[in-house]
Amino acid sequence: MARPTSYFLTIALLAAMALPSSEAADSLPPLKDGSSPQTLDEVWAGYDPTVEPIEAEICKEWQEDGTVLRAVRYCIGTFKGQKSWMGAIYGFPKDGNDLPALVQIHGGGGRASKSVCVANAKRGYATISLNWRADQRYLNENDLPKSAQTDWGAVEGRQIAESRGIEPNNDKRYDPVPSGRNGGYFLRTLAARRALTFLQQQVEVDGDRLGVDGHSMGGVITLQTAAMDHRVKAAAPSCAPPIDLEGTLIARTYAPSAYAQKIDCPVLFMSPSNDFHGHVEDMEWIMDRIPNQEFRIARSEHFNHKHNDSCLAAKELWFDALLKNNYQYPTRPEIAVDLKTDDGRPRVRITPNASQPIDHVDVYFTRDAALSSYNGSKSRFWQSAKPGINGTDYVASIGLFDLSDPLWVFANVHYKLDDRILTKASGTMTSTTRMLMIDAKQMQAAGIKADGRTTAVIEDFDDDWQKEWYVSGSSYQSFRLNDRRVPIPKHGKLELTVAGDTAAVRVSVADYAIGEYSAVLNADNGVVSIYPFDLKHTKNGSALMNWTDLPNPRLTLTFSRGKLPNYRSLVWKKVPVADFLADRPFQLGEAPKENGKTKLLLKQADKIVGRFETDPTTLKVNEDIIKTAYKRGLHVHSHSEVTYFLKDTFSTFESTLVPCYQASVTFEVHGDGKLLFESERIGGKSQPVEMKVDVAGVQKLKLIVTEGGNGWGGDWVLWANPLLTPAP
Repeated sequence: MARPTSYFLTIALLAAMALPSSEAADSLPPLKDGSSPQTLDEVWAGYDPTVEPIEAEICKEWQEDGTVLRAVRYCIGTFKGQKSWMGAIYGFPKDGNDLPALVQIHGGGGRASKSVCVANAKRGYATISLNWRADQRYLNENDLPKSAQTDWGAVEGRQIAESRGIEPNNDKRYDPVPSGRNGGYFLRTLAARRALTFLQQQVEVDGDRLGVDGHSMGGVITLQTAAMDHRVKAAAPSCAPPIDLEGTLIARTYAPSAYAQKIDCPVLFMSPSNDFHGHVEDMEWIMDRIPNQEFRIARSEHFNHKHNDSCLAAKELWFDALLKNNYQYPTRPEIAVDLKTDDGRPRVRITPNASQPIDHVDVYFTRDAALSSYNGSKSRFWQSAKPGINGTDYVASIGLFDLSDPLWVFANVHYKLDDRILTKASGTMTSTTRMLMIDAKQMQAAGIKADGRTTAVIEDFDDDWQKEWYVSGSSYQSFRLNDRRVPIPKHGKLELTVAGDTAAVRVSVADYAIGEYSAVLNADNGVVSIYPFDLKHTKNGSALMNWTDLPNPRLTLTFSRGKLPNYRSLVWKKVPVADFLADRPFQLGEAPKENGKTKLLLKQADKIVGRFETDPTTLKVNEDIIKTAYKRGLHVHSHSEVTYFLKDTFSTFESTLVPCYQASVTFEVHGDGKLLFESERIGGKSQPVEMKVDVAGVQKLKLIVTEGGNGWGGDWVLWANPLLTPAP
């Protein structure tokens, strides 16, 4: 139960009087024999988050919308003889008492959230929202003094280079040897455990009913806090965590995968199907290994790093069920796939818990297991299989185009909701099954049959078509262009047929690695015809030359004005090669000239892979070595590829190769797939390199920058003053 405020303030004062902060004992005990901890238990050995005084300070107090809000600081601990402090917002309903309470933890780009505290207070919770990144916006938005800010002191818990990894490679490291106690995630988890202590000592809080809620990096901290602190009665990690299975010291003592195997409290995994941070396959690895198997899953189909309202409702009901005991949360629905079927198609069987009324059940599957990179996982195409009801089960049959890749399948059971108080209104809450991952060889051995017929129809807009689209207002987004049954023509156009009064439609096609191409196009007699070069890059203005230039395209249709149309069809139409090339713009034809030579700009590129900046003057160079201020050029990242269509009209290409101050890169020039030029490794202390190469007869020029040996693909460079000399 809660302790009186006077109790912990008195203890804090006595502690402060007894021991000056400069001589305070450290919160962490010395390492055993001075050696690196070899297990997670050794990392945390001897630490108790409840022993030291919390030393809470109220920097500001006010009320909003029936919520008492306090900007507070509490003592995280003492490290290397210096205290660390956490700034946070603490909120609770006015006149509230005996309240359940939550620790809320923001992600890598966030800060402490007043709005979360207010929303939770309306639902009867006290909340402390941590500002672990020491974000300046926290002070600005809440009109707080500098003294309210987080101060990590002699260690580093923010998301910066000094907090990454566990090596003793800077003066902010706690241990002088490689140690799980050196990294930022350890310190942030320790700070979250201290936040639980803060909550236990608030008079309005029931200290036996505590939960943790965090997103992205905050989701990692949530999982790790739940693993290490028995006071956590419910946790909801969102979009986390990535796992490390290498067996190294960092994997055994610091990575989230090590913590996951110690979780013994109820957990709701908030796991979108296309999340770049917490991949769905990583979530399955964790679920196989956590000791407490009474976990649940809420998966937003097609979403990356965010959730739909039905899954957000699931999270709030999760805490209500476990911390308020006022909702009967359904047990996790069961899923099975039968590969021995009469028609040779995998048959999915869903057995949901019937304790709550079911609205509907959705089955989703993908063949995109290979898309496991940062950008790839965001681009997976999840297809829908409509289930029928068979007794108390829901059964769906899956038709497969081929048997070359694994089959991943899960189901969402949507339960009807009554008029409960939710932060975002929702008529349903989502309970997700485990995701079954079936190997291609397993399907082949079982006699599963493939149907390899192709079609030009991308979408027929028949019943339930929206299951494979993300719909928001008048925007419709999907990865249906990646459907294996619908091959993308190299020379072709999209045709969108609509019925109704449609003035215009914004068509956007994007790839996470390349960017977004977009245009507003008019319907002609109910048909919107879309050539790739109709679409322009939203950042640099270049046209999309070929549909196949986008490896994993995402299509978005947005109707900006007029009545929302009745969709009829979306199809590919092949175009004769001669007609396609005749309509295709020659982007260098109208490029600016300099002394008769053509100047290359990013907006003239036919394709850009990798990050880039439109302002070349922002490149940070080693000014002791590079004295020239380069004002024009292609400012790109490592790794990057910039492609230009030359149309066999130029004789030479020349440029000055300029690295950023910390670079280690190699520049390459390719013509029609052949390497024409390759630089030596160019570092941050290198002089700019002048280069010139013959491009006579070249149709396609590709400029490539690769990582040059420093192990970090984060260098910026400049192809300064890039010029093409016309052929004689």
